[in-house]
Amino acid sequence: MIKRTVLESGLTIISEYRPSLSTFALSYTLKSGSRAESTVDNGIHHLMEHMLFKGSLHYDLKEIAEISDRLGGTLNAFTGKEVTQYYMTAIDEKLEESFDLMTDIVMESTLPVDELEKEKNVVIQEIKETEDTPDSYAFDLFYEQVFDGNGMGLPIAGREERIAAMDRRMAHDFYKRVYSPHNLILAATGKVDHDRLVELANTYFSRFPAKPAVDFSFPNAGFTFNTQVKHNASLNQVYALIGFQAPSFGAEDKFKFKVMNNILGSGMSSRLFQSIREDKGLAYTVSSFPDFYLEGGLCIIYSIMEPGNVGRFLEAVQEEIDLLRKNGVDERELEWARDYAKGSLVLQLESNSNMMRFHVNQELYLPGERSVRSILDEVGRTTTSDVNDIIRDYLDIENSAVLLYGNIPPQDYAGFRFK
Repeated sequence: MIKRTVLESGLTIISEYRPSLSTFALSYTLKSGSRAESTVDNGIHHLMEHMLFKGSLHYDLKEIAEISDRLGGTLNAFTGKEVTQYYMTAIDEKLEESFDLMTDIVMESTLPVDELEKEKNVVIQEIKETEDTPDSYAFDLFYEQVFDGNGMGLPIAGREERIAAMDRRMAHDFYKRVYSPHNLILAATGKVDHDRLVELANTYFSRFPAKPAVDFSFPNAGFTFNTQVKHNASLNQVYALIGFQAPSFGAEDKFKFKVMNNILGSGMSSRLFQSIREDKGLAYTVSSFPDFYLEGGLCIIYSIMEPGNVGRFLEAVQEEIDLLRKNGVDERELEWARDYAKGSLVLQLESNSNMMRFHVNQELYLPGERSVRSILDEVGRTTTSDVNDIIRDYLDIENSAVLLYGNIPPQDYAGFRFK
């Protein structure tokens, strides 16, 4: 059973008690990520994620590491385009200590000046590593292309020159402005008592003024349809991304879209894998996946190939999408796609951490909680007609974005459009 409490300070608390387990996952989720940034402060969410582990009011960075290890679980964080999350796992008897450590890290960071300078350098090395990793860099280029002029297109880690220019005043002002209880969600899943979690939170957060929880919103991001060819002579292969608009995270047809994507390019039985890898031998890696966000999403086809195979690859993608739009899907592939969707969800949510994120995402993106059973039932009711409608509504090959990155002459595909 899911329980939800909102404190007077605006902190939202959600939890699910799983009595068969002896562990829990605990997290603070900030309702803000790189999408909220501009070109001036790009990368500050990610830098702050690093900095919160470098010292707090009651613990220095070594003590944070030692306590985390002593609790016997994991302590980590990530920055996304729409959220920043700090999370840990531990055994059930360590709830109070885990809450104390997590809260001190998130709410009482001291942002030491010497650690800030060191961590800026670490982040810059991370940025350079991404630029030296073709698949990661290709995705950064693609999002910049598709969401040109919007925070959605900015790289999560930021850019070297902006990170280098950030000082403690900028970091401190951002931290105090953004890291407030009404902009946070405290979530737990596993063997954790909701009332006890609320009691712990009330003891700490009662010092904050009463405020309503912040609405989860961002400036609307437009979708740019174009082709970009980025030449890199040092690479042996070409990294290709083809993007279509997709539903939002909270859209009614999101799970039907996932079923469709299973048929398109998720798994070895998918149309793209069978055609491009097995039948034509054009690429070792080929897949598709949806990337859902607040008011819209992307469906991305991703592949890596030799430069001489790019033209045939693009033709093969168009051929498969044309066939889907013309003939639709049959009952046999619909059945395995539904089973794959249901099995993947159930297996994923066996983990406390994944179930905790499942509930956080529902809190952020949906008007109310949906049970796992209701989602599985919806997937099971998905028909060929439903999937064919999704294909017609979203897989519009003429309105797609294309990125080709690698050892390929730009003039060969400059201005390329699917027909």
